[in-house]
Amino acid sequence: MPRRGSQRRTARVRRLGLLLRHNVPRAQQPGPDGEAGRVKIAYCRVWDTEYPRNARIRAFLEEQLDAEITITRRREGPRWRRMLHDLRALLFTVHGRRVYILSEFSLPYVAVVWAVARLNRGVLVADGFVGQYETMVEDWKKARPGSLRARWYALVDTMACALADLVLIDTRVRAQQLAAAHPGTDVLSLPVGAPGWARPATGTAADRRRAADEPLRVLYYGNYIPLHGPPVIVEALATLGAAVPLEATFIGDGTLRASIRARAAELGIAGQCRFLEPVPAIELADHLAAADVVLGIFGDSPKARSVIANKVWQGLAAGKTVVTRSSPALEEVAGAVGESLVQVDGSSPAELVSALAAALRSIGEPGPDAARRSRGARGVRRLRIRSLRRETDGTRRIAVARHARVAALAGIWQT
Repeated sequence: MPRRGSQRRTARVRRLGLLLRHNVPRAQQPGPDGEAGRVKIAYCRVWDTEYPRNARIRAFLEEQLDAEITITRRREGPRWRRMLHDLRALLFTVHGRRVYILSEFSLPYVAVVWAVARLNRGVLVADGFVGQYETMVEDWKKARPGSLRARWYALVDTMACALADLVLIDTRVRAQQLAAAHPGTDVLSLPVGAPGWARPATGTAADRRRAADEPLRVLYYGNYIPLHGPPVIVEALATLGAAVPLEATFIGDGTLRASIRARAAELGIAGQCRFLEPVPAIELADHLAAADVVLGIFGDSPKARSVIANKVWQGLAAGKTVVTRSSPALEEVAGAVGESLVQVDGSSPAELVSALAAALRSIGEPGPDAARRSRGARGVRRLRIRSLRRETDGTRRIAVARHARVAALAGIWQT
């Protein structure tokens, strides 16, 4: 026989689902006694409030659902101090919420947040955007498959799927994989999308045309991690040689940065590359505007073949040509952006390097009709960008309206 608390949560979710399907503004939706009120959501253990994933979801909830979101931040320092900080925040700062969202990067804390959510008779939503096994075993190779540590990472992912009322993921391909690996899990794909600052350039920057004698401006940004495949990028740039004059800008930090910079020097392309520290979003928008090509991800893990990276979304939304590794997930946007998205692949790192170099060579080749192609592409991109944004916004709204568990994100009335 279903427990009373479970029945109560289900009834609330259904009631909210009906209201959302009829597009009743949240501020006008009555509470249990007829009063109106803001949605109260706890967003737990956020590493970086500017990270596109959680920032986009929070902005969407605030804009579309009038949500009042309380954030608990991850704290630096010794483990015992971090744990004490987390417990204090979960027990007191976000007490009484009815929706608890566990942020990306924080899946190991799913059991703790689940307990707090249940103590408050709330709903738990886990963002599986960064799975433990795929990141630590398949990407970073921190543990061998089958080892005790690898089994722990897999257990964390399994616990997240078992305990959460809803698991968020970023692409339909990954949603299908997750549902197949964990039968019975309620999974919803919420695209990463692009923030407001990722827009086509205006003014002088919008009118810039690359002359035949100008270098191809290539932009890489993000963490230097295996998922992004920076070794493939630097090898491909060196392969181009003098065939295509280029200037490559690398923005970001990470454990592979020093080795990538050293490798660029070994290959003799250090003079064509500049390595910058991470920059605020507003400065990143300026770098996007100045670039001809934005590079996506080129890792060789299963995750690399199933995601649409933040910078892919952002580059496309800014009207740039984006080159990235082929992925079935890209079918979600390929039809909307057309030739602005260039996919490359290879059965080995060497083949992938050659494919990326060939793509950049093709993009950078000067020709008498290059300016005409540029003007035509810009006009088409504007239409495709609008189509992409409509598709993304429509997907989110339909998901909220039709998915019973996501209706919980609209708020659970306090009792």
